[in-house]
Amino acid sequence: MKNFIKSFGVFFLLLFLFTGCLKDDDRKPIYYFYDEPAVVIQMGDNPLIRNESYVFHVPELAGDTVLKAGNLLWTSFIVDLDNDVNYGEDILETYYHTATQFRYQTVDSAKAVIPTDSIAFQSFLSDDYSAPIELSVLYPYAIDSLWFFGFKQNDRSTNYTYELILNPTIEKNSNSYPTLYIRAKQTNASSANSGKARSQDGNVFAFDVADFVKYYNDLNISTNQVRFNLKYKTGVDANGNDIYRSFRSNPISWVFSAVRPE
Repeated sequence: MKNFIKSFGVFFLLLFLFTGCLKDDDRKPIYYFYDEPAVVIQMGDNPLIRNESYVFHVPELAGDTVLKAGNLLWTSFIVDLDNDVNYGEDILETYYHTATQFRYQTVDSAKAVIPTDSIAFQSFLSDDYSAPIELSVLYPYAIDSLWFFGFKQNDRSTNYTYELILNPTIEKNSNSYPTLYIRAKQTNASSANSGKARSQDGNVFAFDVADFVKYYNDLNISTNQVRFNLKYKTGVDANGNDIYRSFRSNPISWVFSAVRPE
C-alpha cells in the first residue's frame, strides 16, 4: 500500500509538471522593461517610442499634450506578446509591439563640450558647475550618440544639471586615451517637484557625445571601439582645488551602433 501511494504520488507530480510545461509552451513570453531610456518618435493618436534596439507603440500616451517628438524618457513598461495588438497597416505603416503599463519621467540632456585647447579646458573647469557629486554611474546602453548617467548628490532635495567636458590633452596615467570630466550645479527647481527622471542610482541625465565621437575619430586611434576615461567632481580640497574621482572601469570601451531601429 505504501508503495502504491508513493508511486501514485510520483505519477501525479510528473503529470502536474507535464501539464505545466504545456501551459508554458502555449503562452507567449512577457517582457519587462525597467529603468529603460527611450526617445519619443511620434505623438498623436498612435504614439511611438524607441529604445536602443526596438520601436514600441504606446497607446497610453495618446492624448498626452506635454510630450513631443525628440523628448528623452526614463521608462518602465511591459510587452505581453500573448496580448499584443496588431494594429495593421491601416493605422501604422509598420507593425510594432505594444508597450503597456507605461510609466515615464523626462530626462534632461546636454551636448558634450569639446574645448579647442588646454587653456579653454581650464576655463570651463572654473565655471559655476561646482556642486559635488557623491556617485556617478554610466548605464550600459545608448540611443544614437546619447550616453545616460545616474548621479547621486549629497543634497537630494534640489534638482541638478550637468556638463561633460573633454580634456584635449592626453593625460599621464590615462592609458593614452582621452579623459572626460563631469561636473554638476544646482538649479532653482526642487527635486520633488521637477518631474525629472530619477533611478535607484540617483538623478538621470543624458549627454550627446556626437562631437566627441568625431573628435575621437580624428585622432586616428587604431581601434574599432571608442575608448576613454571618465572623472567626476566630488568636492574641493583644503586649498580650494577641485577633487575628481575616476570611474573604476576606466578606460571605458564603447561601440556605437550605426543601425537605428525601425
